[in-house]
Amino acid sequence: MAGGPVQIVMNPDWFRGDRDGRRGGGAAKDFFRGDDRGFAEHRTAIVGALRSILRNNLASDRVNVAVRMRPDALAKSHRPFGTLFRSSRASHVGTGDYGELVFAITPTKLEEVIDLVADAEVEERWRPDASGALVYSPSPPRTEVSAIQDVREWAPAEERGYTLDEADAWLTIDGAAKAQVELFDLPEREPLRSATLAEVGALTARLRELQTTFTIAPPPAIEASVRRALEASPPGPSDVAHHPPATVPFREGLAEFEASSSVKRVRLEDRVPPSTEAPAASTGEESAARTPDPASVRPVVGVIDGGIGGPFINSAWVAGRADFLAPGDRDVSRVNHGTTIASLIALGSAFNSGILDPDEDCRVYDLDLLPAGSAYDNYYASLEDFLDEVRASVARAKQEAGVRVFNLSYNLRRAPGGAPYSLAAQGLDRIALDLDVLFVISAGNLTETEQREEWPPNSTEVNAMLARHSGPDGLLAPAESLVNVSVGATNPPGLAQGVEGVPARYTRRSDQTPSALKPDFAAYGGGGPEGPARATGLTAISSFGTIRDVAGTSYAAPLVARYLATLDAAISGDVSRDLLIALATHSARLPATLLAKEVAVVAPSFVGRGHLPTVAETLEGEPHRMTIVLSDTIQPGRNVKFPFRWPDSLSDTNGKCRGLLKLTLVTEPIINYAHGVEMVRVNLDGAVKQSDENGVFESRAQPTHEFFSGYRYANERTLASVLGKWYPVKSYTARMPNGRGKSTDWRLDLEYLTRAAESFPAEGVRFAAVLTIEDLRGAAPVYDEMRASLSEIGVTLSDLRTAVNVGVRA
Repeated sequence: MAGGPVQIVMNPDWFRGDRDGRRGGGAAKDFFRGDDRGFAEHRTAIVGALRSILRNNLASDRVNVAVRMRPDALAKSHRPFGTLFRSSRASHVGTGDYGELVFAITPTKLEEVIDLVADAEVEERWRPDASGALVYSPSPPRTEVSAIQDVREWAPAEERGYTLDEADAWLTIDGAAKAQVELFDLPEREPLRSATLAEVGALTARLRELQTTFTIAPPPAIEASVRRALEASPPGPSDVAHHPPATVPFREGLAEFEASSSVKRVRLEDRVPPSTEAPAASTGEESAARTPDPASVRPVVGVIDGGIGGPFINSAWVAGRADFLAPGDRDVSRVNHGTTIASLIALGSAFNSGILDPDEDCRVYDLDLLPAGSAYDNYYASLEDFLDEVRASVARAKQEAGVRVFNLSYNLRRAPGGAPYSLAAQGLDRIALDLDVLFVISAGNLTETEQREEWPPNSTEVNAMLARHSGPDGLLAPAESLVNVSVGATNPPGLAQGVEGVPARYTRRSDQTPSALKPDFAAYGGGGPEGPARATGLTAISSFGTIRDVAGTSYAAPLVARYLATLDAAISGDVSRDLLIALATHSARLPATLLAKEVAVVAPSFVGRGHLPTVAETLEGEPHRMTIVLSDTIQPGRNVKFPFRWPDSLSDTNGKCRGLLKLTLVTEPIINYAHGVEMVRVNLDGAVKQSDENGVFESRAQPTHEFFSGYRYANERTLASVLGKWYPVKSYTARMPNGRGKSTDWRLDLEYLTRAAESFPAEGVRFAAVLTIEDLRGAAPVYDEMRASLSEIGVTLSDLRTAVNVGVRA
C-alpha cells in the first residue's frame, strides 16, 4: 500500500477567522483628472442622454437605464453604486456585457440622477490633509460620472442578436424549440418591486396563452410562484376568445414581451439535433462481455441518451432504467450511441487494456430521454420540457440507485443570436445544484469537413497548423456549464497515425467561457485517419453486440464519468460536489506531448487540466508527498487561515523551503443569470503564504487557472475573462527546487469578494481546497513529517477514504 494517503481536516471550523473590516476597493479615482474641459463635455453628453431617456418615459412606472463603464473602470470600486445609482434610488437588475450595468429606476428618481450628474463640479477640487498639504479631492458625483463611458435606455429588441426572419426559420424547423422570455432580477425596493411583481403576473398570464411559442425565465426570487402559475389550469373560455393562441403570430407575441420593462431579452432556445451517427464499422467479432454479475457495491453512472440495448437488455450491469420512451419511438442510432457509451463505462477495461482500470468499471442507469427525431415533438414541446424531464429522471435515478454522476454525450444546436452561456447550460447548472449531482458533458465534435489536420509531432509546428484551420470552433452547448464538467478528446496510444495524448483532430477548441476554463478535462476519445476500416485505439460494444472502434468526444466523456463515480464511492460519508471536482482537478495532468512551451498556452483550450489518473493514484499518494483537503463553508464576514509548517526535510536551518506546492480551490458558484457574463456573484480566492523574518506573510504560489499568465498588469476585464478572477475552479503552484524564503511558517488564506452591491449569502458559500507539498526528488519523508507537525498544532486529520461527513454545509 502507498504511504501517503490524502488527508482531510476534520475540524475546519477551527480555522475560521474574522475578515478585516477595512477591506475595500481603494480610493475613488477621477478619470478626467487634469482634463476639466474633457470632463465638462463628457458630463454634458451624459446629462443629454439621461434627459432623452426621461422624456421618452415620463408616463412610465419604470425605466431601465444601461450604464456602460469605461474599459479601465470595470473594477467594483469605480461603479456608480455609492451616489448616482445608490440602492435607495435605483435597483441593479441585470448586466449586459462586462461592465454594462442595468438599473431599474422611476422617472422621479431618474430626475435626481440627472441633477447629481449636472451638479458634478467641472473644476478640480483640492483640500488640505492632516498635515496641511493640499490633496486632490473630487466629489463622488465627479468620480462616478468620470468612470462612465455612456448611458442608454435598455431595449430588449436591440439585444436579440437574430433577425425576425431567422427566428421564423428556427422555430419552424422539425423538433421542439421556443423563444424564452428572460426577465430582469426583481428590484429590491418599493414602489418598483410591487410594480414589477404585478407586471410579471400579467406576463405570466399572457404566457399561458402563448405556451406553444414562448417560455419564461423568471428571477430566482419568484421562480417558484411563476412556475406554479404556469402549471395552473388553462385560461378560461373568455380569455381564449380574447387572445386565441393559434392566431397570435410569433412576431406579435415577441413585440408584446419586448415592450415590458421587466424583460431583459427574448432568446431563441437551442435544440437537440437529430441523430446523425451511423452505426460504425465493427471488427465483426461477437462481444466478449463478462457473464458474472457485477458486485452490487460498484458505483453507478447515469447515461442520458436514446437508450441502452444490445448485451445490456437483461444485464446485471444495468442498475435501473427510466423506461421513458415507447419502443417505437427509439432511434436505432441513438440506442447504438447509448449502448456504446454504457459499454465503455461498464465493460471498458475488458476491451481497452492499459487504458481503462478494471477497478473503475461501473454499473449504468439507463435514462432513455432522447427519442427519434420524428417523435421528439410527442415528448417535448420545448427545451424547458426536456430539462424538466432530465430533472425528474435524475432525481429518480439518485433515489433508486444512488446515482450522482450522469454522462451526457449530446450537444445542442445553437440558436441564432445565442449568448455565450446557453439556456441548456443554465438548466443543467440548476439541476446539478438542486439535486447535488454532477453532469459530465462531451465538448462536441467538428464535422469531417471542419476537422483540423492531425496534431504534428513537432510542437514548434502546432501554431502554424492551428492558424491554417479556418473552420468553426468553440465548445458546443451545454459543455460550457460552470457547475458541471466537460470533456475533450485526445488520441489514444498505439495509433498507426496520430500522436498519443494530443487533441484529437475532431475535438473542439474552447472560446473563453465566462468565469470558467473549459473543457475541464480530456480523455482518450479515439483517433486515427478516417476510413471504413478505421482503427481508433478505443473499443466498445455496439447495440448489435459486436465490438467496434469508436471516436468522438461522446466516448471521452464516459471515461471521466466512471472515474468520478468511482472517486465518489471510494470516499466514505457525504462528499460534496466541490470536493469531487477539486480532487479531480488537482490530480489531472497535461499529457507529456503538451508540456512544451510552444503549446502551453493553447493546450488548456483543448484539454483543460488534462488527463485524470486512476482513483487509486488520486487517493493513495506517496511518502514524499502530503495532500490535505480542507472542505468547509465560508460564512459572511469570515475568512479561513490554515497554518502549517514546511517539512524539516525540505528546509534548511535558515528557513529556506524547497519542493513543489500545489493548491486547487473549488467554490460552489453563486450565480445570477440576469447578470450575463458577470453571472458569478461571489469570488473566493486562495493564497499560500510564507512568513518572513518579521512575521509578515507573503504569497508564494502563482495561479495556473488562467488562459494566459503573461500579463504584467491587467485591467478588470482581463482579470475576469482571461486571468480567472471569478472562476469557481482555481489552481495555484510554486516550484522551488533551490528553496525560497527565511521561515518554515506557512499559511493557507481564503478570502471572498462580492460583486458591487451584491450581498454575501447568509448561509455561506461551500468550498473545497486541496493542498499538496511534495519533494521534487521523491525521497523526503514529507507525509510523516507534516502529519506530525499538523497534529502538534491541533489539526485533526483522517484518511479521506474513511472520513465521514466530508464537506457538509456547516
